[in-house]
Amino acid sequence: MNCRQFIAKSLAVRTASHLLHLSATSYAQHVALSEFYDTMLGLVDRYAEVYMGKEGRIDNFPAIMPPRSGAIELLSDYLGLIHEEQTGDATDQALANILAELEAVTSQTIYKIKVLK
Repeated sequence: MNCRQFIAKSLAVRTASHLLHLSATSYAQHVALSEFYDTMLGLVDRYAEVYMGKEGRIDNFPAIMPPRSGAIELLSDYLGLIHEEQTGDATDQALANILAELEAVTSQTIYKIKVLK
C-alpha cells in the first residue's frame, strides 16, 4: 500500500467510526468511538502533512467508501492497515511515530469497546 492509499483508507475508517458512533447502542461505545475519530483525524492529517513535507505534495487521493462492519472488526482491520503501513512507506522515524500513535489510539478504543460497558 502506498501513503496516499493509507491516508484515503484511514479517512474512510474515520467516517465509518463516526457513523458507528451515531448508531451506538451503549454509551461507552458512543464515547469511545467519538474519542477515536476525533483523535485519529488529527493524526492522519499530521501523517499526510509530514509525508508531503518529506516526499512532495500528493495531488489526488483514491475515493474509498467507508467499510461496513461492526466497531471491533473495523478497528481490528484498521490495525492491520497500520501494521502494513509501518512495514511499507514509514521507514522515516517521524512517520513511524505517528503510526505508533494511531496504533495506540486504535488499540485503546478496542479495549474500551470490549471491556467498558
